[in-house]
This record gives sequence, structure tokens and C-alpha cells, in this order.
Amino acid sequence: MREQVVVPFFAFVTLGWLAWVIFSSIRRYLLAKIQSGVQMKLLERVDSSQTLLAYAETEPGRRFLDSLRVEAEPTLPFRRILSGVQCGIVLSAFGIGMLVLHSSGVAPEREFTIFGTLTLALGIGFGVAAGASYLLSRSFGLLQHGPND
Repeated sequence: MREQVVVPFFAFVTLGWLAWVIFSSIRRYLLAKIQSGVQMKLLERVDSSQTLLAYAETEPGRRFLDSLRVEAEPTLPFRRILSGVQCGIVLSAFGIGMLVLHSSGVAPEREFTIFGTLTLALGIGFGVAAGASYLLSRSFGLLQHGPND
């Protein structure tokens, strides 16, 4: 009976996650392709190096040249730290819920203890990783300090 509920649930979640990964990758690819096309058309209109230098001295020219720069990874440490904290909280709550269901006798199956312990461990791991990311980002100077620091 429990396999009839657990297996379709995890299959649905896995397929949903896989669809999200595929569609977000396609979206990022298409955005990069469009941006590349626009940049190439702008560069084709430049007929000499003096024209390019004159354009680069203007504010739109500086922004255009900045957009050509390729960064390995966006420097948004707060976004990554917050997503780690969110994952940690959600997984911890899910793991605790499964352990509570098992201990209260509602779901005495051993699988609830296993899944609950694993998801709780993952949640705690995400929380510790987010804390370490915060401390490292702060020590590397990636976080801007507010007036209270």
C-alpha cells in the first residue's frame, strides 16, 4: 500500500525537478543567444577602431563593453546564501515531520525513519553550508557591510 503512494510521489517530484532544470537551461541558452546576436549586430556596424573608441567613451558604449565581459559565476553571494538557508529550512521541516509521523505511530514504517533522518541531515547540511558561505563571503569582502557593522 505505501509503495503505491510513495513511488508515484517521488516520481512526480523527480519529473517536475527534471522539467524545471531543462526549461530553465533552455531559457538561459535562448537569452544568451539573443544577447549575442544583438551584440554581434552592434559590432558589425562599427567600421573602424576610431569609431569603436569613440563609442566606448560614451555611457552606452561602456555599458555595452561591460556586457561583453564573461564572468565565470555571478557575484551574488546573498542570493546563494539565502537559497541555501531556504533549502535547509524546508528539508529540515520535512525531515522532522516524517520523524514525528513515525514516532507518533501514524506511520510506524521504518521508511519514515530513514527518509526523515536523511532529509533532516540534508537540511542541517544546507544550513551549515549557508553559514559557512556567509562567513567566507564576508571574510573575502564579497558582502557589503552596512552601517551596523
